[in-house]
Amino acid sequence: MTQLITLANELGLTALAIIVFSISLLFPKKEDGRTEVLVTSLGLLALLGLTFTSYAPANTAFGGVYQVSPAAALFKQLFLTAGLLISLLSWPGNSVSSILPCKRMGEYLGLLLLSVAGMCFLVSAQELTLLYVGLELATIPMILLVALNHKELRSAEAGIKYVLFSALSSGLLLYGLSIIYGMTGKLYLAEIATRLQFSPLTVFSLALVMAGVGFKISAVPFHLWTPDTYEGAPVTVTAFLSVASKAAGFVLYYKVISVACGSLVDYCVQMTAILACLTMTFGNLAALHQTNLKRFLAYSSIAQAGYLLIGLTHPGELGMTAVLYYLMVYLFSNVAAFSVVILVAAGTGKEDMREYLGLSETNPKLALVMMLAMFSLAGIPPLAGFLGKFYLFAAAAERGSYWLVFVGAINATISLYYYLIVIKWMYLLKPQEGQEKIQAIDIPWAGQLVLLTTTIAMLLIGIFPQVIRWTEAVAVAKF
Repeated sequence: MTQLITLANELGLTALAIIVFSISLLFPKKEDGRTEVLVTSLGLLALLGLTFTSYAPANTAFGGVYQVSPAAALFKQLFLTAGLLISLLSWPGNSVSSILPCKRMGEYLGLLLLSVAGMCFLVSAQELTLLYVGLELATIPMILLVALNHKELRSAEAGIKYVLFSALSSGLLLYGLSIIYGMTGKLYLAEIATRLQFSPLTVFSLALVMAGVGFKISAVPFHLWTPDTYEGAPVTVTAFLSVASKAAGFVLYYKVISVACGSLVDYCVQMTAILACLTMTFGNLAALHQTNLKRFLAYSSIAQAGYLLIGLTHPGELGMTAVLYYLMVYLFSNVAAFSVVILVAAGTGKEDMREYLGLSETNPKLALVMMLAMFSLAGIPPLAGFLGKFYLFAAAAERGSYWLVFVGAINATISLYYYLIVIKWMYLLKPQEGQEKIQAIDIPWAGQLVLLTTTIAMLLIGIFPQVIRWTEAVAVAKF
């Protein structure tokens, strides 16, 4: 029974997915999708509350292959929160017309829940095969979600690209993990850390693992799938992919590099620093030229992955604290930005920032939330993104990587420019001859709830120091 309790979230998510699938099958004529969204949202809210009971010393099960720790509980809260916000944004009237027919809402939400279940499974796994299984449990439903609206050419193309790159990254990752197992004869992360020794084959296996995970987190040069997939996928799927999937990738990166490779951590840190530098620089420079907001946020997410990699160059508690805190910041900031994109696309069909002309006058709430999200992602105080970047840079500085802090500061300055471009179109530019302001949009209650929640979170997380103290306490326990 105790072992089943450790799987409460995963079993609950699976049961919830079955219920949502069943509703669509049993009531095929009820095609508004409201029941499925309501059941999903309430179920995720209940499971989110359940995770707060996990803040106790680590509890292992099934012979130590599965562990529920404070850090794992926090990551599960991030995944469940992302799923809850995205399910609310899927409320009919918010975005259904721009995602898929209402009659497919059960499939869409069921797959979303299964992906969240895989992510929760991943963070608690303490053994190589379970890590890989958890990653695939999270990835396969995401592939189906990306291509769910298969009758639309862009969505079908995005699904094909995503499945090809996912297969390639999974192959590289599995090959690297198999080499590590072959050299150590162990599958448990803690045991691998005591046996893995430096050799050319070890470096090769770590490079394969980092390449495989690099695809998942959109690190350069493994980012090629990201812009097209983000643009072609249904916009709510893009929002979920940009936050929850990325967080899961960073969990895997941390587990394999920082936990399993104890004696070789210096080599991993050097490779991570190079990846961080390439990722944030390319992401920021590429975002300068984007006008489609989905592609814009895709390149922005690549740059944000680079900042997060800076935190992973410090494998100690400060680095873990910085990554945990910034993932929390990134979740609410990115979902806030995507909620505006979703609501505007649902109401007007527009996804280009140049079409947001006059948004501050016709839809002041949406413009305000988008502005705050852009400022938070750019790292402007007092919003949460400022403190998040500060801790990431502090982690690199404590380890002596001052050159990486310098590169990060330059990239943060570059990012401020292109985030301000979005604000310019909403607030500063006036319609010219032949141009019209964007029309007023009726925002349903679920959309307003998401806008309010993300706005409050962006402000409070950046103002109250208790949040950083909380992540510090969680980081001490690690996984």
